[in-house]
Amino acid sequence: MFFGTLSPDLALPAVATRDIAAVAARLLLDSTWTGQEEVPLLGPEDLSSNDMAAIAAEVIGIPVRYQQIPLQAFKDQLTGAGLSEAMAQGMLDMMIAKDNGLDLGVARMPQHAIDTPTTFRQWCEDTLKPAVQG
Repeated sequence: MFFGTLSPDLALPAVATRDIAAVAARLLLDSTWTGQEEVPLLGPEDLSSNDMAAIAAEVIGIPVRYQQIPLQAFKDQLTGAGLSEAMAQGMLDMMIAKDNGLDLGVARMPQHAIDTPTTFRQWCEDTLKPAVQG
């Protein structure tokens, strides 16, 4: 089981950290690039927490479920782990904004799947499954 504050069926962009690193390295090494520009990295698909749980369960072969938790419980976990009240509130505010569509402001284009090709299923195969099978 994994926990979060997001609505279970809210599909959001899912991007692998290795894809973010690859794009960052490519841009940093590109001597022809100048100026400032937004570079949205959305991954190849939008997934909900329920989608992720189902995919993870299929890959690792054991039941996985997402459980939405109350906002106050999330904040209490953060302060219980040592975060300041202000930092915990900031994290809580970010999760509320995400649940209200913060991450849906960029239209998905074919380039997103090219720049950030790793699917969540592939990440589960490459990273999660070996970690679970230990």
